[in-house]
Amino acid sequence: MRIFKRNKKYSVQQPNYRVGHDTVVMQPAYIDDNCEIGKYTYIGTYSNITRAKIGNYCSIGNFVSIGPGEHKMDRISTSHWFAQRNNYDELTEQDCIIGDDVWIGVGVIIRRGVHVGTGAVIGANSFVNSDVPPFAIVAGSPAKIIRYRFDSKKIKTVLKSGWWNKDLDDAKQIIKQLENGE
Repeated sequence: MRIFKRNKKYSVQQPNYRVGHDTVVMQPAYIDDNCEIGKYTYIGTYSNITRAKIGNYCSIGNFVSIGPGEHKMDRISTSHWFAQRNNYDELTEQDCIIGDDVWIGVGVIIRRGVHVGTGAVIGANSFVNSDVPPFAIVAGSPAKIIRYRFDSKKIKTVLKSGWWNKDLDDAKQIIKQLENGE
């Protein structure tokens, strides 16, 4: 894994979270130990990711927040000082699941427990508070579906290919075939 520092000095560090090969995390970014990140994924600077599972070949912009802690609204106090159990566990009860080949624009916030489907695109500065279907393009606050990247037939074909489970050279070949209609 490569981690780049903003001051142009490069260093390789072993993260405490699980990460696939050829994934790039720009610094400073915070990724907690309860995250899993797939291969060939890019995470931009100043991103904050908590208790999330992120697929392969994802592109995550700068200043993205995935799964920030959420305070219980039905409790007498929302202060973490009155948590009934470990603060972290209470604030991060549900995992966030980001599928494969997802593009998340700059400044996006994705709430706890949200699932973002494979191939989805989330527009910059969006607030995602509900699940996003595969290949949907969403934007806004709250994020709404604008359209889908492909028609339903092509979505099924691409999902069936599973190209994101392949290494880069094989994935390139499958994508080329899909784009040529083979």
